[in-house]
Amino acid sequence: MSAQSFIFEQPLNERIRTLLRIEAMIERLDYFKSLDHDTASHHAILAILEITSLVERGDIKQEIIKELERQHKVLTALVSHEGIDRSRLELTLSKIRNALNSIHGLDGKLGAHLKRIDFLLTIKQRASIPGGSCDFDLPQLRYWLNLSQQSRLRDLNNWAQQYYQIHEVLVLALKIIRDSGHPETVVARQGFFQENLDPSHPNQLLRIEIPRHSAFFPEISAGKHRYSVRFLHFTQNVDQIPVQYKEDVEFKLYRCSL
Repeated sequence: MSAQSFIFEQPLNERIRTLLRIEAMIERLDYFKSLDHDTASHHAILAILEITSLVERGDIKQEIIKELERQHKVLTALVSHEGIDRSRLELTLSKIRNALNSIHGLDGKLGAHLKRIDFLLTIKQRASIPGGSCDFDLPQLRYWLNLSQQSRLRDLNNWAQQYYQIHEVLVLALKIIRDSGHPETVVARQGFFQENLDPSHPNQLLRIEIPRHSAFFPEISAGKHRYSVRFLHFTQNVDQIPVQYKEDVEFKLYRCSL
């Protein structure tokens, strides 16, 4: 993706959907951590709690291990193929093995260590109430927010340490998947494009690249056998319901199916 374009992504299975969500939330956490402001630190805590809620829904660690093992198996089978850059392939396989060793080294269930911290549990309980984390509701949070940025960063990094460890691994897994897609220029006639999915391929992710300052955006719907893309735009402003763009749209399509 260049500075003149923007990419929209659509996961094609639940595992990739979860990995993309964790990736997005950790990027949000990093952003708020980078700001020396008490409100930003508050949002950083909420991001950690949101990640925790997500990883509690399933065995994320095992899902990442399964994905890396699957990728390692697929890529290993390519070693003997003609025209393959073997040195690059071996480097990728080595990174996958290192990532597997790293995630196998994580003890216990992800996020379990945070359940023993009353400070975070109290914030989590109040966060579900609109306006429930005001200073008069959570004086202990106000006290923490009054600490130095260095102190707050130390705590945030300590609480999110496990998540950063899996983030390094899932970034590798997602990069391998994204790199497996090659751009093809296609046209959405009158703002609509549809295509069948090949069930014999391990369909993982769709990526749509359009110029950054386009007057439209894609809405992607994907099922087990096909997917469709509708390009929408706002006729006046974002207060209005978007409608389908009626002109032909040329865009780049990446089918990621490693």
